[in-house]
Amino acid sequence: MGPIAQLFGAVINFLFNIVYSIGPAHSLGIAIILMTIIFRFLIMPLGLKSQKSMMKMRELKPELDKIKAKYGSSKDPEVMKKSQQEQQALLAKHGANPLSGCLPMLVQFPLFIGLNIVMRQAALYITTLRDMYENLASALLDVPGLVGMSDNRGIIWRLAEGYAEGFGAIVNPQWVQNRLAFENYLRETGRLYGTTFEQIRADVAAFGNDILIYGLPEHLAQILNRFTPEEWELVYRYIPAEYLPEIQNKVADISQIQNFFGVSIVDPSGMGFPGILIPILTGISMLISSWLMQQRTYDPNADERTVLTQKMMLVVMPIMMMVFTVNLVAAVGVFWITGQIFQIIQDFVLLKKSGTPIRLPFAKQPEEVVDVVPTKKKKER
Repeated sequence: MGPIAQLFGAVINFLFNIVYSIGPAHSLGIAIILMTIIFRFLIMPLGLKSQKSMMKMRELKPELDKIKAKYGSSKDPEVMKKSQQEQQALLAKHGANPLSGCLPMLVQFPLFIGLNIVMRQAALYITTLRDMYENLASALLDVPGLVGMSDNRGIIWRLAEGYAEGFGAIVNPQWVQNRLAFENYLRETGRLYGTTFEQIRADVAAFGNDILIYGLPEHLAQILNRFTPEEWELVYRYIPAEYLPEIQNKVADISQIQNFFGVSIVDPSGMGFPGILIPILTGISMLISSWLMQQRTYDPNADERTVLTQKMMLVVMPIMMMVFTVNLVAAVGVFWITGQIFQIIQDFVLLKKSGTPIRLPFAKQPEEVVDVVPTKKKKER
C-alpha cells in the first residue's frame, strides 16, 4: 500500500494547501471532501457503465429465465455448458455484465486503506502540518526537563521511551527494540555520550533502521501527531506556567486544522460523541445507496428467497460499514459519506431519467405480471 499512500498523500497535500490558504478551520476535512468529489467525477464513466449494465440485466432477466427453463435443472456438464454459453451470448449482445456492479466498490477498497494510512500519520504527508508539529516539538524541547533528555546522560538517554512519566504505552515496541540496537551501534563507534544533534542525525542515517529520537524535533513530531486531547491535558501538567500559553496556542492551531466540526479527522471515530456520528452517517448513507441500487435490479417476479436475501443485504452492508468506520480514522468515514451522497444523487437522476419507479424498502409491493419477452414502450408525444 506504500505507493497508494504516497499518491494519496501528494493529492491531499495539494488540495489541503489550496483550502488552507482560504481558511485554516476544518481545512483537512474540507480537502478530503474535495478529493472525494474529484475522485467520483473521475470514476463516473465507470459508475454509469455499471449502472446501465445492471439495469440492462434487469431487462434481460425474462429472456435469461427462458434459457434456464429451456435447459431445465439438468446436471449434465454438456447441458449446463450450453445453457451458460447461450446466457453469455445474450449478455454480450446487449452489453450487459453481471459483475459490473462490483467494479466501483473494488476501485474504492484500496483507497480506504491508503487514506487510513495517510491520515494516521498526516504530519508525514502534509507539509504544513509537518512544519507545525516540528515547531511544536522545538517549543517542547525548549522546556527544561520536559522531554527527559540530559547532557550528562547522553542525547539518547530517553530515546523512544516517551517524554513524560506514564507515556510509555504509546511507544511502538519496535522502536524500543531498535533503540537498544542503536545504542549498541553508538557504543561501538564511541559516540554514546556527548554527541551533537548534527552527529546524531548522521548516525541515524548510517544506522538505516526505523528509529525515533525525541531530542530531534523532526522525530518528536512523529509522536506528537498521535496524541489525543486527553494526553495533551496530561502533558500540560508538566509544563511551567511561563511556557504553557505558547504550547497551548500551537496545539490549538493544529487542532483547528485536524478537527472537522468537533471530530478529530486523524483519529478513529470510536464510540464516543461526537465521533460516533461518523459511523452512524456512514450507515445511513450506505443504506440509502444500497436501496437505490436495488431499484436498478428490482424483479417483481423474484422468488421469496431472493427477496429475503436482498433485504438482508440492505441491512447487513450498512452495519458492516458502520463497524469498519468505528475503528478506522474519521477521515475514511468522511470519504465514504461524501462518496455515497454523490452516488445517491447520481442513482436518483439515472432512475428518474430511465423512468424506473422508486419503491420503498421492505414495503410489500403490489403483484405485477411481467411479460416473458419485454416489449418496448412507445414514446409519448
